[in-house]
Amino acid sequence: MTTDSQKVDTAGSVQHVETGSGTGTQPTFDGGDANWQFFEASPDGVKILDCDGRLIFVNHNGLKALEADFETIGSRRWIELWPDASRAEVEAAFNEARAGTPSRFTALRPTLKGTPRWWDVVISPIKDRAGNVISLMSISRDVTPSLQLADTLKRSEQQFQALANNIAQLAWMADPDGNLFWLNQRWLDYTGSTLETSLGDGWRVFHHPEHVARVVDKWRRCTSEGRIWEDLFPLRGAEGRYRWFLSRAMPVRDANGNVAFWCGTNTDVTDARRQSQRLRKLARIIELSHEAMLVRERGGHILMWNRGCEELFGFSRAEAITKSSFELLKPRNLPDPEVFDAAIGETRAWSGEVHYAAKDGLDVWVDSRQELISIGEKDLILETNRDITERRQADQVRALLVAELNHRVKNTLAVVQSIAAQTARSNSDPKKFVARFNARLQSLAAAHNILSDVTWSGAPIGDLIKSQISVMGGEADRIDPHGPPVDLPPQTAQQLALILHELTSNALEHGALSEPGGKIQIEWKPVEGSPPMVDLTWREIGGPAVTPPVGRGFGLTLIERSRSLPNIKTSIDFEPAGVVVRVLLQACTEGDGDLFNPGERLLRPRIVQARSPRSAERRILIMDGSLKRALLLEDMLEMAGFAVAGPIATADAAIAELSQNPADVVALDVDEIGDTEITRLLIDVAKRGIPCIAIGTSGRLAQIKAGAFSALVAKPIERESFLRAVSASLNDDLEDDDDLI
Repeated sequence: MTTDSQKVDTAGSVQHVETGSGTGTQPTFDGGDANWQFFEASPDGVKILDCDGRLIFVNHNGLKALEADFETIGSRRWIELWPDASRAEVEAAFNEARAGTPSRFTALRPTLKGTPRWWDVVISPIKDRAGNVISLMSISRDVTPSLQLADTLKRSEQQFQALANNIAQLAWMADPDGNLFWLNQRWLDYTGSTLETSLGDGWRVFHHPEHVARVVDKWRRCTSEGRIWEDLFPLRGAEGRYRWFLSRAMPVRDANGNVAFWCGTNTDVTDARRQSQRLRKLARIIELSHEAMLVRERGGHILMWNRGCEELFGFSRAEAITKSSFELLKPRNLPDPEVFDAAIGETRAWSGEVHYAAKDGLDVWVDSRQELISIGEKDLILETNRDITERRQADQVRALLVAELNHRVKNTLAVVQSIAAQTARSNSDPKKFVARFNARLQSLAAAHNILSDVTWSGAPIGDLIKSQISVMGGEADRIDPHGPPVDLPPQTAQQLALILHELTSNALEHGALSEPGGKIQIEWKPVEGSPPMVDLTWREIGGPAVTPPVGRGFGLTLIERSRSLPNIKTSIDFEPAGVVVRVLLQACTEGDGDLFNPGERLLRPRIVQARSPRSAERRILIMDGSLKRALLLEDMLEMAGFAVAGPIATADAAIAELSQNPADVVALDVDEIGDTEITRLLIDVAKRGIPCIAIGTSGRLAQIKAGAFSALVAKPIERESFLRAVSASLNDDLEDDDDLI
């Protein structure tokens, strides 16, 4: 619809436009009109407004961007197409253009369908040839993608800065040559410096003087070779103290594989380093200790398991690590793990005796100390266990022995009471009562002596007969005892002793031993059965003629009453030629010895084999887990002219040493060695016939089997006492026979 006078000039200003007279229809134009084709071809939205701001023309791309057609928006004021939030800025730009000055702004205007769009808008005046503003042209470019990208980049930058400045590490970036060009706020806060003083190579001043040269040299080599950087060094903080940092950096490469820049962080590892050092120290102490020591998490799994644990409990390190100690060792006298660990958490320490189960199922008693230690944020429990299994077994034996002793004392008192009552009935004369009562007590005492000699495991019947004859003063050549070796249980032996005493006493006063030619035959033979029995016959020969007694004395009453006992049966015949008594006795069965000697294994004397002649220089093997104390013992021995081997810390090592290089004496620190290790060593030195000296505190020495050692040396160790123990063990000095030094 344009004419020659209505063309756009070369500057882009339309000098005159004829519109559709406000009808709301898009103006038409000849398809050959180059100026209008220019508007239609523009990728931007082109709009022509009248001076009131009403739309006269909108090109195709403008309508498309608005998601509208001209019939919908034609004749509407352009300002009304903008939302309220942008309208003030739009109206200001419109007024400025209508006044003759082009204006530019960026604002949000959704499409008519509600799609949010950001627009970069230039609104310019259209003047006639006289320079009067006759209309306005608005060119709008959709900048939504670029603004969104800019907004994304801005948010990304903000997030990066927030992350970089709030991470725990000191973060930094450097150019390909290793010069720092960026540092996070954490670096500046820690060092108390500014960007200006730290960038480039200014970071060097914060390194420790003893490390900076090494760090700089290594950094130069990494940047020149383009390989990953990692190092550990101390950095000075704002307060002047140094802390240890683990530094790591990665090269960031371009498309050609060249290093574009470096990204690095420095992580404060001071606390972790101290904890690691403490853990390593703790682990070394645990590993070198000969006691069973383990470290476990509170309410968790085992973390450390030393050789002492392997030897005591039988589980290897691989079997124990990551398992719960309660599941592995099955403590039988502790509460539930949660309750027990909660109690340790309150008191931070616990000690007591614990009953564990070893891998082979055997009982293991330990004197346990468990202490709560904190490593960083972790609560760990250090458990130290000393083997007291043999002591507990000895306690059990002692308790059994005391119970047995109480039982026997009661039985003995009952027997004495019965003897006294029966003796009083048959002896009204006090003098005769005392004599008879004493004689019967001596008979009982003789039986006790025999039982004591065999540790109450079974009295030989032949010894029992001889003791009773001896007590009564009988002539041994007139009594003929014969029979195979047979042992009687203690109670049966006591009863037989009283019967033999009464028979011997009667024979001396009234029977065969009262005549010069009289004799007594005592014969016994075993009777097979369950239980096994012994058939004993007492026969008097060559004495005065025998007639049955009119009354009942103590002896006859004793024999007759014995018939009803389960372990003994008696019968007596008063034959004219002499009294004949038959006694059927219960003999010892296999295992009776264990019943009356429960501590036999612990109390068995050590058997020392014959040894070859000693060399002129005596050799002493020291077994001690404390190097300081071992050196003290070594000095004492060498000054006294002894050759010294060791110190050795384990039974295996000591046994191996003795196999290759025999020693004359072993000096053993029982405080540092567990009971199991001590037992193994004692068994070995006993076989070799080597005396062993025990060194320890008085309390510890009271717990061990003193009879297995040649001497005991109490701490603190005195030179004279120790050397005297060595000499006594070598039989060089027998003047002092006291084994507790």
